[in-house]
Amino acid sequence: MKKGKEEQLKIKQEEVKLWKNIKYDENIVNLNYMDRGTTVYYPDAMKWDNVICPHANKDEKTCSLASKIANQKIYIEPSTCMHCSMKSSFVNIQNTSDNSDGVQWVINDYLTKTNKNAAYTAFRNMLGPGPGTELHKIIPKFLESESCSCRDMAKKMNIWGPDKCELHREYLVDYLVTKGKDVKLFGWVPQKMMREVANRMLTMAINRAKNNETEDWFVAVTTAPRKDATVNMCLESLSLAGFRPYIFSEPGDTGIDLDTYGDRIITHKERQGVWRNWIYSAKYAIENSSSEIIMTVQDDALFHPDSKTFAESILWPSSDVGFVSLYTPKHYSFKHDDKTQLKPPGVNKIITRSLWGSLALIWPRDVLQEVLCDPMINQWLGVPSRKKSLWNEKKETRKKNPSQIQNSDTAIGKLMNKMKRSMYFVDPSAVTHIAENSAIGHGDNKGRRNCIRCAKFSQPLHTQVPLMNNEQELIKVDYKNIEI
Repeated sequence: MKKGKEEQLKIKQEEVKLWKNIKYDENIVNLNYMDRGTTVYYPDAMKWDNVICPHANKDEKTCSLASKIANQKIYIEPSTCMHCSMKSSFVNIQNTSDNSDGVQWVINDYLTKTNKNAAYTAFRNMLGPGPGTELHKIIPKFLESESCSCRDMAKKMNIWGPDKCELHREYLVDYLVTKGKDVKLFGWVPQKMMREVANRMLTMAINRAKNNETEDWFVAVTTAPRKDATVNMCLESLSLAGFRPYIFSEPGDTGIDLDTYGDRIITHKERQGVWRNWIYSAKYAIENSSSEIIMTVQDDALFHPDSKTFAESILWPSSDVGFVSLYTPKHYSFKHDDKTQLKPPGVNKIITRSLWGSLALIWPRDVLQEVLCDPMINQWLGVPSRKKSLWNEKKETRKKNPSQIQNSDTAIGKLMNKMKRSMYFVDPSAVTHIAENSAIGHGDNKGRRNCIRCAKFSQPLHTQVPLMNNEQELIKVDYKNIEI
């Protein structure tokens, strides 16, 4: 062992001896040298006889102080008490404070191991209201790691309040970017986009703390059980882009992170099928919000980090707009008269007899309401089979069991043509199709079932998607001027 490590081990041995009623055993100590210093781990060699802390209820195996702070019973083991003491820097056990690192660690350790939802609730209760608490609601990982200083920063933000957080915006964004790299706060987001995402998350937290966040958007995500669940990645990408998604779930195990999204999930008792679930989600958005912008999303869509910001800069591209799609499937990127040549990028109007791919459709509220009133909504049974006899059988089956009705994208395209409305597609595609297995047996995400020109997530969308429409300058129409 190197001399420096020998000295550190000797110091640690002396520190352990300070806890007078615990016998020192050199086999218990294991030094693990990390980049940021030395971490000491103690295995389960501790016994209840060694525990002298007055807060430890040995009969119940609970910590009375931690339980009081968390407002629920916090169960412990002897090793928990050793960790608590070490993390509290051997302060006088009789006078251990509510804010000691050790007690906070005990709460974090128990709750995150047993129930993240309970952990999040306890953390927020301890923090109280404010921008720091709101930031945690947006980014649950912000308080999840006990090894970082995120909780202290959340407390500081709450003490500062919204106005002072705004004054210290650059400092807070710098902190979030640093932590984003250390503890993966922003999941899969490329480092080049972290600052923009962090700034957006901070804005949302400050606005929510002020109670002045406007609900201009309603985002409805439909999901169903699938072999390799993609819904959590979809929801995370939506959240990081600044959206607040609502989830409309088929019965069964969809793999949704209930700890994060449980308060915004509507789960059907009976299977609806892709078409009826889409209808239900759209009607719910109309009946339960006043949002002028409604986006319907499928659970295998991955959103570019600045999808919301870019979308707001292009809405609405014409007075006869039907929807704007953030997803552009491969064949819509080619020129109509030459399928070997890519058309110029932009927010391009596409003319098609139906529609291929409805992963992320942005609707003007009044247009979507008009769609839902069309008789075709209740008459659609899917794309007809080539054999008339087979199609007649399918129609009768689907009338009896509407959950088998499919081809929602085809139906939407036909409705747009019937209503003489234009369909626009963002190209390069701001959304990537990530499912390798379809929830309804329609194949994978290869070929036409994905974008050929997918936007780079490491670069802002405005640098990739010119404000052009089929080589013409893109116009912008106010919502009130959309023809109904």
